[in-house]
Amino acid sequence: MPTPERITLRTIFNELLLLANLEKGLGYTLKMLAIAPGRSIREYLYENRQRMTRPFTLLVLTATAATFLTLQFIPTGEALWEDVQNDIDVQQLPEQVATLLHWFTIATKQYMNLLYLSSLPGLALATWALFRNKDYNFAEHLVINSYVFSMQTIFYCLYVPFLASAPWLSILLAGILTLYTLFAYMKIFDEKILPGALKSIGAYLLAQAISTFLLLLVGLLLFAWLSI
Repeated sequence: MPTPERITLRTIFNELLLLANLEKGLGYTLKMLAIAPGRSIREYLYENRQRMTRPFTLLVLTATAATFLTLQFIPTGEALWEDVQNDIDVQQLPEQVATLLHWFTIATKQYMNLLYLSSLPGLALATWALFRNKDYNFAEHLVINSYVFSMQTIFYCLYVPFLASAPWLSILLAGILTLYTLFAYMKIFDEKILPGALKSIGAYLLAQAISTFLLLLVGLLLFAWLSI
């Protein structure tokens, strides 16, 4: 019976890739999402689902990487709460509001993955509403936005390590994310530049409105509970 090879970090990494079904599809997926998002996503939806990494697997992988890098390079949790206290006179706020603000600040560390992904359903609902003439159903909009969101997250991951030394890069990052999102939506939904850009901006604003409404609703419910 042959002796198995010694386990190395490379062995573990390859096993993790195999477990997540990323070993053969990740490079192709990232390349195609970068240069031909419309063609690659339509391929996954309607033609061949073997070559592309599954959208939600990719989403979880990139969100986890973004969370790890954020925790390494950006103040979160109690460190972030100290910064908030320095910027805001918390003592002047109602007790319930101060408590909610503290909870939310701490949650950025404990539940960052969930917070990071919480805007995805609202974004899918927004693109479904603005691009309804393209005949994608809501589930397909979830897939589309999972892929787009994953690429946005990769750009973010490349930026985070340099935040402390070059904060001006945030402007460049915002420009890259905006241009990529407009490019991706116009290719995916086969839109011309002007209507595609207007619908994409409208989808972003609608998604932000949905997320803000839900956050305020949760805050109001918690505020009422704390006031009892």
